[in-house]
Amino acid sequence: MESRQKKSGKLWKLIIGVLAVLGILFLILMLLPDDEVDESFTEEIKEENTVAQQEKPEQQVIGTEHAESDIKPVSVDTDAKSATIMIYMNGSDLETNAGEATTDIEEMISSGIGENVNVIIQTMGTKEWQDYNISSKSAQTYQIKNGGLSLVRDNLGQLDCTSEETLSEFIEFSKNNYPADRYIFVFWDHGGGPVYGFGYDEWQDNESGLTISEMARAFSKNSDIHFDIIGMDCCIMASIETCYAFAPFCKYALLSEDFESGLGWSYKGWMKAFEENPGISTPLLGKYIIDDVITENETSFGGDSACIALFNVSIAKDLFKAWKDYAYKNEDALLNMNYSRIHKARGRSRGFGDMWGFDESDVTLSDYYISDILALMESIDNRSEEAKNLTSALKAAVAYYGHTSDKNELTGLAVSLPYGDPDFYDKLEGVYKDIGFDDEYIDWLGGFVSSYGYEDFYDFGDFDDSWGGWESYEDEYGCNISGGGSCEYSYDYENAESNDDWIYDFEEKIWYLYEDDILYMYDDETDTSFYYDEQDDKIYYYDEELDDWCEVEE
Repeated sequence: MESRQKKSGKLWKLIIGVLAVLGILFLILMLLPDDEVDESFTEEIKEENTVAQQEKPEQQVIGTEHAESDIKPVSVDTDAKSATIMIYMNGSDLETNAGEATTDIEEMISSGIGENVNVIIQTMGTKEWQDYNISSKSAQTYQIKNGGLSLVRDNLGQLDCTSEETLSEFIEFSKNNYPADRYIFVFWDHGGGPVYGFGYDEWQDNESGLTISEMARAFSKNSDIHFDIIGMDCCIMASIETCYAFAPFCKYALLSEDFESGLGWSYKGWMKAFEENPGISTPLLGKYIIDDVITENETSFGGDSACIALFNVSIAKDLFKAWKDYAYKNEDALLNMNYSRIHKARGRSRGFGDMWGFDESDVTLSDYYISDILALMESIDNRSEEAKNLTSALKAAVAYYGHTSDKNELTGLAVSLPYGDPDFYDKLEGVYKDIGFDDEYIDWLGGFVSSYGYEDFYDFGDFDDSWGGWESYEDEYGCNISGGGSCEYSYDYENAESNDDWIYDFEEKIWYLYEDDILYMYDDETDTSFYYDEQDDKIYYYDEELDDWCEVEE
């Protein structure tokens, strides 16, 4: 992988190369709010549709002195002025035994958030809270306010965090009392994959969990609110099934395919950035969250392996179809070996562990039937048309990806195949039907229960050693899935060897890269590029006739 300095040089060559082939340059950039750009880099392009029904502020427009030219005005004002983050915090044994929830609350408070961004936390499911006088006897609702934790609702009773009614009520309360231009939702607790779900509540039956289908029903009861991000500060929830369940309710999902260490997310940095600019681009905000998680696990005591990604859930249906086409074609190979990962959790993790009868020191991804989609595909068939379509859809889904330097065997997104486990399949069947998976696929999964190869685990060693990250998949994969939908990538990466810092917004077909105080953007739809220089607060385009970069005049 190239150094950052080399990448910066190649980036200039790349952008100039792309722009040199343009005829008469035109510049059109209309972004939805999730394509807004940090106002310290650039400012938002298009107005947010606010649930709060607040008056839209007038946009400021940077244009050009050549009013009749093909260079169109570019809006650089910021529309989103407020945001609400809802944190569904079930402290569980993570708080009782180690105070991990209050540590994260301390990070939130120290970020300085609270004037522009509401942080609303519901505390539940914990027998002993370690700080901030949080009650263990009753669920409570708090707000980060004035540099502290302010109690908003008390005496809610011992609410069950694994109940969809509890989740739905918290969403409704937060949206009604803290309306904003944009919303983010964070689940905080243990995770058990797309079948077992979320939320070991110490006051409830230890085999209950909030399934992804129950989450979806709770979100659907509040259909008038659409989240920029639904994130899960939990283990092993990054799956095609989770993305499919969340797709109607958010633009992006932020999930971990691996076990999370006890550190979980790092809240201070990204919340500080969000407070300073509530109109920050959603992809860039997701990048901040991921980068902070990786950095903290690399440098802090208690850190461990980490793998976390931001997913464009708008591609979820196309991705599911591409996966089914590939899986059906390769049914024999999938049944002949067990492609579940046997990667172990090391140290204390935010997985279910003992909750499901596992010794936490021995629990592995295979206990949850986590099969990395790209790894199994590369190990079985990566040349067929179905493989190309699946690779393209995966690349479209993974908007940004991060992993610690000690591992790369997980590529971001998994699927669950119930090898030899009828009880797991019985639970899977109900959950998958509820999220809208078709009966044919659910019935097909039943074949894995009696799979003749379920005891023979596939060795992913060759793939683990050779996989160089998503930047090695930047070739254009032509595909046409879902009866006409396309997941093509038309951006030319021919001269670049490493582009892992680019963020792609699949819905709007916009690429972002922030490097050395410069924000670069490329619009797939119009085949145009420009950049914003933070230092001189100006936007530049490339003039082919002058063979030089020129300022967009006011």
